[in-house]
Order: sequence, then structure tokens, then C-alpha cells
Amino acid sequence: MGSRKFLFWLLLFCLQLAHSPMAQAVSQTKDPSQTQGERSVPCSTSEFPYFFRVFVRGLDDITPRSAVRAAHVWTQVEVRNYQKPSELLATVRKEDYDSFKIGLMQNLWIYLDPAVPSYSDKYPRLQVKFKTINRQKIRVEYQPAEYVSVKNGQTTQERLVKTFGKPGAYIFEHRNACWRLTQELR
Repeated sequence: MGSRKFLFWLLLFCLQLAHSPMAQAVSQTKDPSQTQGERSVPCSTSEFPYFFRVFVRGLDDITPRSAVRAAHVWTQVEVRNYQKPSELLATVRKEDYDSFKIGLMQNLWIYLDPAVPSYSDKYPRLQVKFKTINRQKIRVEYQPAEYVSVKNGQTTQERLVKTFGKPGAYIFEHRNACWRLTQELR
């Protein structure tokens, strides 16, 4: 009888462990595009703007930005010339790619400069544009920009004043049922 009780408690413990927040976080971090429930990475071709925000910010506190990016960078990223995209500058393995520079802070696009400390209000602002190449491929263009706050009735909105500096771009392609970063244009 003692061994049956032991097996019962062991089984109960295993069931509780499997449903614990820690176990769920580990399983969700492994492949965020397969997350169950309402919080999942949007992968349809019509949801690219939403996918891109998730790619930049992360899914939530359980599945951080790094896990989402790791799952949605293609096996290798082609680094190409911005002015002449046919000119291949380098090919970087997924594991070695860490050059993504677009961030999102308080719903404002920012340039993530490695020289600026994390969580700084000194990040340069960006103008970000999505250009559809075809249904399976989107180019995300970015360029440093200056904005000014404009009062519009009771709300304050921002208006683009000018862009400056070097532009850059990223190419995302819909592969293996979701969006993947495949190219960077410098």
C-alpha cells in the first residue's frame, strides 16, 4: 500500500510541475511561434505589421524579445549594400547575427545604438516604413528622424520634421509558415 501512495504523490507532483508557470515559460520560449492561447506570434501574411512589433518588442514577459527573434531569423542573414541590393557584403549565420538595430520604446521607433546604454532616453528616433515587395516578402526601411510634437485639439501628436543620416533596411520573407528575417541592407 505504501508504494501505491508514493506513486500517487509522485504522479500528482509531476502533473503540478507540468502545469507550473516555470514549465510553461520554458516550453513557450523554445518555439514562440507555436505558443498556445491568445498570445502567439502572428504569422499570417496579412499580419506583418503586428508580427514586426512582436519581433521588435517580444511577445510578453514569458517569451522575451530574444526568443522571438531567435525563432524568426532565417538560418543565415545576407548582408547587402543598401544602394545596390544585388551586391552581397557578407553572409552571417543565424547564431552569429546580432545586428538588428530597430527598437520600440513607449510606442516610438528608436535606433538601438550599441554605444548608448540600455533604457536610455537618448536613443535616436527613427522613421520606419513597410514596403511590400510581394505577398511573401516585405522590406522594412528605417532612417534617423526628427519629430516635433503638435497639439491637435486635446491630444498631442508627432509630426515628422526631417530624416537624416544613413538609411537601412531589413527584408522579411514568409517561410516555413511564418515571417523570417532574411536580409539586412546597409
